Amino acid sequence: MNTQEIILNGDEHNQNNELDEITILRDFGLEEDEAQTYVGLARLGSSKASEISTFTKIERVRTYKILENLKNLGFATSTLSSPIKFSANDPETILKNIIIKQKQKIENLEKNSSKFLNILSKLKLHESEVETPKLTIVSNRNNIYDQIIKLIDETNDELHIVLAPSDLIRMYYTPVREAIKNATLRKVIIKLMTDDELESKREYIQRLGIKYFKITTLPTSGRLVCNKSQVLMSGNTSSYSNKNKSEESVMVTNSKDIVRNMQSLCKFLWETGKGIHIENKQNKKEHSQKQSTILVVDDDPDAVNIFSEYLEIKGISTVEGCTDAKKAIDVFKKIRPEAVFLDIMMPDFDGFYLLDEIRKIDPKTKVIMVTADMSAATKKKLQKVNPTDVIYKPYDIKQIMSCLEK
Repeated sequence: MNTQEIILNGDEHNQNNELDEITILRDFGLEEDEAQTYVGLARLGSSKASEISTFTKIERVRTYKILENLKNLGFATSTLSSPIKFSANDPETILKNIIIKQKQKIENLEKNSSKFLNILSKLKLHESEVETPKLTIVSNRNNIYDQIIKLIDETNDELHIVLAPSDLIRMYYTPVREAIKNATLRKVIIKLMTDDELESKREYIQRLGIKYFKITTLPTSGRLVCNKSQVLMSGNTSSYSNKNKSEESVMVTNSKDIVRNMQSLCKFLWETGKGIHIENKQNKKEHSQKQSTILVVDDDPDAVNIFSEYLEIKGISTVEGCTDAKKAIDVFKKIRPEAVFLDIMMPDFDGFYLLDEIRKIDPKTKVIMVTADMSAATKKKLQKVNPTDVIYKPYDIKQIMSCLEK
């Protein structure tokens, strides 16, 4: 018994080895106390159940049950003598046998999986008739654009796209643009519909690979992208700013009833819309209408891009954008623009500060303030500084051009 105590209280290295052995044996199908008993049996050699119980510190009745189970699993044998002694079987032989059995099980599983899939495929003959419609809500503008790309990529015949001009312009600066171009190369019929704000922007539409689109009265300011099996739609989109993109959401569904209804709506809008053919030569004439230089200052890059696109499609020869209020003064000094579109709410230096600095350099420059803030305090301050004009977001192309013509 003293010898047994000495073995149990061996150095830390031996204890760690024992724990490792037990962990390994558990992978071969033994419970923790079974693995512990087998390891103890291997160390003690031929022993009585009481000796093994003392060594492992497992209750004696439980030890008897464990030993009998180890015998059934092939891990141990017992003598016919009295008292009965137990001994561990050769571990290498045991583990090899277990591995062989597991391999046989895997082979049987592989064979049976093919049979099962074959049987199951025959049971799915009427699956399409009972398929449950799915509906998903997608939030955040970036995720929405990813979903639109997925829908475009999955379309092989005809696709309706109904978008507000601001959303269509915004998509131009995303991978959606490339997805639409690729779809046209695959001979997918793209039926693009928007309102008259983009009637003159034919070159921009042409960059998407679309040669024909329609101007129509949009049912909402939201998005509607629809093919024969899926619909993506939302009631509205946020303004031109990129700041509220996380608040946007759309519904995506394959419901046959909803798809059918949206297809009917799209067909009606297409049939009643005004068709626009894009010709290459026409755009050069449009771009030569005005020879002006404009500076757009906004801390939101998305807003700068959209504003710049609006100006360029109206023939403004040079449009410079700046998202850094600190650098805006240096840009102004360099290009000396005829007009500046200046956002009010910006970090570090706001639009009122920049307006004052611009007037110090050139009092005759047109400065149009752009803001979504319609509070009484802001309006009062605008009256005090007296800019050339004020545009409130969300703006449109008519407002912008009206300010320049004054």
